[in-house]
Amino acid sequence: MKKRKLKGYVLPSIYIITITILAIGITFMTQNLLENNQEQTEDKMDYATSVFNQEQTNDVATDTPVSEKVSKPFVAENVSIQKNFYKEEDTPENQENSLIYYENTYMKNTGILYVSDEVFDIYATIDGTIKEIKKDEILGTVVTLEGINGVTCIYYTLGDVNVKEKDVVKQNDIIAKSGQSQIETTKQTLLFEVYLNGTLTDPNIFYEKTLADLN
Repeated sequence: MKKRKLKGYVLPSIYIITITILAIGITFMTQNLLENNQEQTEDKMDYATSVFNQEQTNDVATDTPVSEKVSKPFVAENVSIQKNFYKEEDTPENQENSLIYYENTYMKNTGILYVSDEVFDIYATIDGTIKEIKKDEILGTVVTLEGINGVTCIYYTLGDVNVKEKDVVKQNDIIAKSGQSQIETTKQTLLFEVYLNGTLTDPNIFYEKTLADLN
């Protein structure tokens, strides 16, 4: 058989086609790599932005330090509300649940009555001075804390008391232990009252205030 010789233009054409295919392949791969790198960069930027925004949100949420807020008179988790503050504008049902019954008499609750099965610590809700400590036949030991600008907190039904009259206390200082009274003899209790500028106030409203609000 005779061997056929390839024409002179065939091999160069093959080379050109091969090179073209390789160039297209390399271009396609490069483009994919660039797109992937761009997507990864965008993802990283989105993640960084998300983290930054979350940090900003957290900063806003904690803009008011705990020390600048009014504290509750206890921190124990096993304390619950037995009787809420009596409100004249409340529903009949809520009003009924805010009445204290003692010796065949119903009395409007002038604070919040907290109860627990165990003894719990009682704290100063704000800085102030112990104005008075007294014994009440029905409500047990009573401590009056006089704070700034007409704020007065009264703690009823206390057990052991850690302070004496005219003592200066700081917010979150332990001033007493919970106790019992003639109203509730089976549980540890705290009846907590608040006066703002001489006006009896729902303690729940008091808890929402910052120390700046009271200045």
